[in-house]
Amino acid sequence: MHATELPKPFHGDGWVYEEKYDGGRMVAEKAGSRVMLTSRNGLDHTRRFPELVKAVAELDASACVLDGDVATFDRQLISRFEWLRKRPKEEISTPPMLMGFDLLELAGDDIPRDRLRSDGRG
Repeated sequence: MHATELPKPFHGDGWVYEEKYDGGRMVAEKAGSRVMLTSRNGLDHTRRFPELVKAVAELDASACVLDGDVATFDRQLISRFEWLRKRPKEEISTPPMLMGFDLLELAGDDIPRDRLRSDGRG
């Protein structure tokens, strides 16, 4: 079965969905005031995304590791992967944003999945 694009999200009983952003995978590591952004293949993107470095540095944690996607969005708030490389001058977009989906480490401690749920089922 192949995915089918719809004009807008639907809602129905028993259905759960999340939007897939057209962006790049990124790991953000914070240690004190130092922040490093690394792609899944290990390339350092810290200088490329100063807005994200600033946002991660302002998190209320002495140290953390976040896994997520970096994306930028057009006027209709549709993510545009190609605009991470070069945004057309005539287009309006958001600054790059990091959508964190996994907290891997907090203050030096690994975050096992069973600690993330209050019922302990992981």
